[in-house]
Amino acid sequence: MLTNQNKEDELKELGIKRLNLKKNRMKNLLKIALPDEALYREIMLSLGYKNNKNQFLELALITPFSEIKKLKDKEKIKLALLHRAGFVDATGKFDGFDFSLKMEKNVWNLKHVRPQNRPQKRIEQISYLLSKTAMMNGIFDFFKSKIEESYFIDWGNTFLRNQKIAGKLVKRIMDFSGLGVERKTEIFFNIILPFFLVFYEDKKNQNVMKFLSTIFEYHKPLAINSVVRDSMKMLNIKRINSVKEYFGLIQYYYDTKGRIEYEES
Repeated sequence: MLTNQNKEDELKELGIKRLNLKKNRMKNLLKIALPDEALYREIMLSLGYKNNKNQFLELALITPFSEIKKLKDKEKIKLALLHRAGFVDATGKFDGFDFSLKMEKNVWNLKHVRPQNRPQKRIEQISYLLSKTAMMNGIFDFFKSKIEESYFIDWGNTFLRNQKIAGKLVKRIMDFSGLGVERKTEIFFNIILPFFLVFYEDKKNQNVMKFLSTIFEYHKPLAINSVVRDSMKMLNIKRINSVKEYFGLIQYYYDTKGRIEYEES
């Protein structure tokens, strides 16, 4: 239980704990997958929310990014993923693709899923990023370049000023079409941030590590979900100020339940 006197500091410590769990997940993933495939799998997994995580991961495994790169064109990528997911039959629509490999449509959970979160919609949206990175040097290089181009050291003297700066930096790094701002911000903090903290730690690049950690320190909280709401009630907290505290509330919830969860709905 958090103490009233140091609740904010303890919440931030829990936020760091949660971030470290995500970093450990990325470290383990990089032992079995190349950087492009690791990021691709995690992004695809995140599109499934609580109802279709495993299905999106299976789709990413049977349609790896190495195959996506060969398609390049957004419409081809969208059609290929929809076909492999079992939502359409695109047999013969284009050359150089194995149309015999596909999932069954009935493995997807479509009940009680909001229209904007339906897998068909998410596949269409993520095709923008996949096409853009396929025509460049891949997902890893795309985000690495974005981070290094956005590198910034001239932080302000107040929390609110730095919060605005952090928000602008995340929007710049996550500047691609398809997904909405809220969803892209969630992907940044749940996937891109821990992944590249691991990468730059390995490269011993303290400057970029500090840059990313500062964004984590100041950025405003993500959209409040049921887990965060329950933790706020349990702790009698009316407001949080940063994504670090947001992560802390999620970690508090799962610590009290004796569970570890990496992705939230």
